[in-house]
Amino acid sequence: MDYQSFQQEKQNFMAQPFGYREAAINELTAIDDTHYSIGGTIVELSDSVADDMDHHYGIMPQQSKNARKTFGDVGITHLRNFLGQAGKQDKRCLVLVADTSQRQVTRVLQTKEHLIPPTSFFDFAELFMDQNGYEPEALEYDMGTEISLRMRPNNPTYLPFAPNDEFMSNGLWLRWNPVEISFGNYYERLICKNGSTQISTHQMLHANSLNDSSISRLLAINSDNNILKHNTNVMLDNARLAMTTPASVHELGLASRALHLLGVEDEVVKVVPFEENYSRYEQAGFPTDAASQRRSISNITVWELFNRMTAFATHNEIWDTKNLKRSLLMSKSTDLLNQKRDIYEFNNIY
Repeated sequence: MDYQSFQQEKQNFMAQPFGYREAAINELTAIDDTHYSIGGTIVELSDSVADDMDHHYGIMPQQSKNARKTFGDVGITHLRNFLGQAGKQDKRCLVLVADTSQRQVTRVLQTKEHLIPPTSFFDFAELFMDQNGYEPEALEYDMGTEISLRMRPNNPTYLPFAPNDEFMSNGLWLRWNPVEISFGNYYERLICKNGSTQISTHQMLHANSLNDSSISRLLAINSDNNILKHNTNVMLDNARLAMTTPASVHELGLASRALHLLGVEDEVVKVVPFEENYSRYEQAGFPTDAASQRRSISNITVWELFNRMTAFATHNEIWDTKNLKRSLLMSKSTDLLNQKRDIYEFNNIY
């Protein structure tokens, strides 16, 4: 992506209708579990968002259960509205993120300071690239509510970590939503001779505003070689361990769920053999509860699982090349690689 293409994509994003709205908690009126009124406008919530709303009102699960049991569905609705109005001095605001194609609120964010406009994000991104020697590599966005910018260094650093295998270690990314900017590094790995690559990402820090303090902190991150070096060493150690460690059935389940949460359906079994491995242990008479899944090895290594996830994120034809889901899956795959391994005691039927 050259600078002109970056500017065009920025304009494309800014031309979209922004699919979010800010509202104080006391401005919401609950109608039922999945419908709320905001200033006379009725909005529908997805089931997952509806389940999470009580948390924002400060209602504990047991309180919700008791209210519903004693007073029925109308009881919990009245409780939400009572707490919302009782907290008129509560300065917290929620950001309702909508899927405009579904006409439904699919995510709720809570502001910690002020909303961060996308124009501020783009201004900061250009300042960062100018001061630190980076150029835009890829810009992905989703429904006017999230942006992910991958930045490639003018002087990339390549590190070997296995025979005929190396990766670029000093790529950086910025991600925006209305309440937060997150920042991290990414690794670009050459996986075949025709130049095909895989990308994996790692978050380093985040900020809830773009004031002078947070801007200085974000601008300085590239000069802090200790952080980048630490992240790189952790990645190398975990990659080498993953090459010789079988993935547990539990770890396959985590990968499978990550794909499902991003809306992948039929292709999941082609990427992650969770169902196949789960069924084999079940048919062989082994317990398949969560603890047992951690002790049951699968027929692939953690490294192969990581490669499958990053390859799908990078090269699948389901998502548009600018779809933010690619970056989200890359982050999930790296999180899985870097988490503590399930390598204690294993049941092995292979």
